[in-house]
Amino acid sequence: MRINKLTDYAIVVMTNIAAMESKKIHTAKEISEISKIPLPTVTRVLKTLCSGDLLESQRGSQGGYALTKSPSSISIATIIECFEGPIALTECATSDCACSYETTCSAQKPWQKINKTVKLALDKMKLNNMIETNKSNELLQLNMNLGG
Repeated sequence: MRINKLTDYAIVVMTNIAAMESKKIHTAKEISEISKIPLPTVTRVLKTLCSGDLLESQRGSQGGYALTKSPSSISIATIIECFEGPIALTECATSDCACSYETTCSAQKPWQKINKTVKLALDKMKLNNMIETNKSNELLQLNMNLGG
């Protein structure tokens, strides 16, 4: 799985907003300057994040953007899905599989387990985890025992 550049920028933007005062309104220009991402790209990212209900926008001279929820309740998976759609490492990892080998494929179930593990890991990783100052160098533990 490889996320596209816009999704990567969205995670950077959301992390920067969370690291600042997340309840405060931040302008696109301010976010662009802090993240070092060009303003047109930041503007595009912000619009998509608003459409995905991850940010709220306020118009006017005192306008800008703020998180719709606390950083501890916004997962990295949610941000990725806002830009990329459902997380699926392979076609057979989704319920919409239209593979002609589906009925005889022995890799489908293992791929579904792998996909579920990756999605759970991304769901567990929240914005506040991305900005924690306690750099304990601990990695998220992945549990491959998914009951099947």
